[in-house]
Amino acid sequence: MKINESEQGFSLIETIIALVILLIGIMATLSAMTYAVFSVQESEKRTVSKEVVRSTMETVFSVRDLLAFDAGDSGGTYNWNALQNSIGNNGGVFMTEWRPVRQSPGDDGIFGTADDACDAIASCVVNGTTNSSPVVPGIERKILVTDIVENGAVRKRHIEVKVRYFVGRIAREETQSTIIAKLPVS
Repeated sequence: MKINESEQGFSLIETIIALVILLIGIMATLSAMTYAVFSVQESEKRTVSKEVVRSTMETVFSVRDLLAFDAGDSGGTYNWNALQNSIGNNGGVFMTEWRPVRQSPGDDGIFGTADDACDAIASCVVNGTTNSSPVVPGIERKILVTDIVENGAVRKRHIEVKVRYFVGRIAREETQSTIIAKLPVS
């Protein structure tokens, strides 16, 4: 049987080259889709982390403002000394180290204190009240308070709130810092 040149098909090498080119295109598409999913997850977690940082910073200011504007009702619990990391019995209310983030700030209404910053495996029990609100998965918070000494007195404190979140196994952080001043209370 005689084959005309116009009737010849593809050779095996041409078919393999075409399949390799097709495979490269499919792999590039899958890689782009994987990157897009990864980016969306990171964006969602970054947004949640930024909101956790902002709400934590707002509660730090509320501790100061409760004394300045509502000293009679706060019962002396919230004062300038409360705006510190809780180390020993210095009066500070903010927990040190990386701690899990709960959805509820607990009975005191302040994020980052003992009633919402306990280990994720248990409920937080402080002064007879229990905070069993769920832990935000994959997010941890750290509040750092540093005194600023001026003329021998602490009238300002540097507050830094860090939130660490994980995208896959990669740790990322969102940070916000400010300086808070002691308001005069009359």
